[in-house]
Amino acid sequence: MKRQICFIEFRINNLNEFTNLKRVFNLFKAAKNNVQPESDEFWIDNFPKCALEKFYFLETDVKPELETAKKSEFVWHFYSLIELLEKNYEIEYISCEKITDDFGRLEYEPFGYPYGGISGLVTFINSFNCKPLKIDDGTSLYKIDFLNNGDFSITDLKDFSEQNSSVKLFDANLLLRKFINRLRN
Repeated sequence: MKRQICFIEFRINNLNEFTNLKRVFNLFKAAKNNVQPESDEFWIDNFPKCALEKFYFLETDVKPELETAKKSEFVWHFYSLIELLEKNYEIEYISCEKITDDFGRLEYEPFGYPYGGISGLVTFINSFNCKPLKIDDGTSLYKIDFLNNGDFSITDLKDFSEQNSSVKLFDANLLLRKFINRLRN
């Protein structure tokens, strides 16, 4: 079977924050690809303040000693993201690199479809103030737009009608057909 490399391209707004993103990505890569999960304290100690501030924590969680986001519809629980990235995604992490001075690319290979969706990876990248712009999730190429409410939508760049996900319901059968057709090509 042909190897399917997927990616998210993003704008680098600050080189230090990109450096932190790459460092934490490599920690996830080691934990996930080697099946060696890390402790809650490990992740708190290794995420920079700018990223931790964007998540909420439960009263019973190990928490950072700083003000974090309040729970709301589009704010992720920190340890739910950690569990997804470290254990539950059915992917192999490949790389997180600069492709130009202003843009980066995170690459991964799914084991199968669906592999856990794109929301966790988009949220992870965005928490480091790097703005996801485009994703190839193994089915098509999509443009990512962030909405004022904190959510994001995707637009299929290969769909001539450019139907945006914020106004069109998800069609799992269509997604699986696209993925199968792509593997055949």
